[in-house]
Amino acid sequence: MISPFYGRFKLTSPRGYRVLNGYEEYHKGIDLVGIDSNEVRAIADGPVYTLYEENGFGYYIRQYLADGRRIYYAHLSTFKVQNGEKVKKGDILGIMGASGKVTGTHTHLELRPEGYGNESIDICDFTGIPNITGEYEYSQCRSYDNTVEMLIDDGIITEENIINWELMLSGQAPLKAEYVRTLFERYHKKIS
Repeated sequence: MISPFYGRFKLTSPRGYRVLNGYEEYHKGIDLVGIDSNEVRAIADGPVYTLYEENGFGYYIRQYLADGRRIYYAHLSTFKVQNGEKVKKGDILGIMGASGKVTGTHTHLELRPEGYGNESIDICDFTGIPNITGEYEYSQCRSYDNTVEMLIDDGIITEENIINWELMLSGQAPLKAEYVRTLFERYHKKIS
């Protein structure tokens, strides 16, 4: 799982159709509320741009991934990055807020394909956060992917490369031959 909040957080509005102020609309992202922290962190590497939209996202950040996809972090109260800054996963982008068109303090997280359109991609597939209202917890130091956890517990991989392994095993990054080779070599040493 990857989350813009460290520690406990709530998913308050899932992706999909919802009724808001008496109107049915399609919610293109997920709404999250940080419980243990109000710091919104990057969920991936890539340049970020600080923007404002009065009747929509309020103060928001648009981040570009290497493949051109765009991540939106909306309704912030404050930016903690400069426009155009290149950030790494886990860097603090801003503070959760209630700017723009909102009913309360939260961060709207959304993923869009390469280009300029407003169509969206399922952010839950990217993050691993279930698209179900509820409380969750994310630890920046430990994976929530069972396969990665088993590899760490068996001493095959270290937490130093945990992000790379999570992304590759979840299909969000290409599986590198050097990592596969290392994996086989370490398993071979372990069973020999």
